[in-house]
Amino acid sequence: MKRWLPWAILAGLIVLIVWRMLYLGTVSERFNGAFFARAAIDSIKLGSLYALIALGYTMVYGIIRLINFAHGEVFMVGAFATYFLFTLTPYSLVGGAALAIVMAYALMRVTELFRGRLRDPVVLGVGGGGFLLLVWALTTFTWPFWAALVGSMLATGVLGLTIDRVAYVPLRTAPRNSLLITAIAVSFLLQNLGLLVFTNRQTPFRPDTVLNDPFTLDVMGQPVLTNNLLVAIPVITLVLVLALTSFVNRSRLGKAMRASAQDAEVAQMMGVSVNKVIATTFLLGSILAAAGGAMWGLNFGSLNQPAIMGILPGIKAFAAAVIGGIGSLPGAVIGAMIIGFSENFLSALFPRTPTFLGVTEFKDTFAFVLLIIVLLIRPSGIVGEDLSEKV
Repeated sequence: MKRWLPWAILAGLIVLIVWRMLYLGTVSERFNGAFFARAAIDSIKLGSLYALIALGYTMVYGIIRLINFAHGEVFMVGAFATYFLFTLTPYSLVGGAALAIVMAYALMRVTELFRGRLRDPVVLGVGGGGFLLLVWALTTFTWPFWAALVGSMLATGVLGLTIDRVAYVPLRTAPRNSLLITAIAVSFLLQNLGLLVFTNRQTPFRPDTVLNDPFTLDVMGQPVLTNNLLVAIPVITLVLVLALTSFVNRSRLGKAMRASAQDAEVAQMMGVSVNKVIATTFLLGSILAAAGGAMWGLNFGSLNQPAIMGILPGIKAFAAAVIGGIGSLPGAVIGAMIIGFSENFLSALFPRTPTFLGVTEFKDTFAFVLLIIVLLIRPSGIVGEDLSEKV
């Protein structure tokens, strides 16, 4: 493919979008600058949320070539964990101590990323001190949203480690299909456990936080009402993505992750603990998914029942990872933003009018149409590497 062709296609799409916006402005006064600005705002927020989920898919696939279909349910657990932390705290001593053990272990695993060993004195000190502090915090006062967010990220990170240790480690040398079927089984298990442990109804998600405070933007002299999530969601996503990218590119364990992604057997021969690398991947991916779940609930104001909450966002995030180039961290973000804009901005470009029914009802299919188109044109994704074997 010629290098100028993608840029020519992009320029053509921009021209068509501008023409469509101008045309809609002649159809009705409501299709003004504020209307399209609001669609762009929603697109940025939704794309950022998909990015947090897609990163977990692309990290796991990049190292063990597994599509972790349970990742959408990890996202769901993270959202509900955040909800129960800011609504039900303070807990009893027994409940607080049990949850503190989980969070303290997550703190130890995160500290281990920089110290190298779980039995390092610093790691053990972080675990012990963190446990005492968490027991006090969980049993003393109601947690604010930001604390619930961090706590759910820690607890959900341990869930990711548990899924890997219980479901995937015993099948590490099994055929690829066995891992895939197991991932689907874990997904269904978490869905049904969510129904039993959490709720089977839609759950309001309205913590007291400044992130929900409204403000108004002036677009071409027209007001656009939004809230602080317009800045918070993209900024949180950007910070987490940059931190993850820096860790993968600069840390010793990050280099081991890249080596394992290229050739796990050779990396193991060179002294890399592949099982530790994979466990770290599940830990980090689950932490990002929990952040995505919490911000998802904050953005939409409610959580769907566990049986369905993680399915559609998880599948769309997987499509985003494939579109961007599965195995590539920047590709996952690019694919997520494309899907976010296709759902919201494309619906704004083709709204309901007196002569047209609109495409809003079909927006959930846009991600999969894009997925098919990208796979037909460039199977490795937008920024993915061509992994086909050359003879």
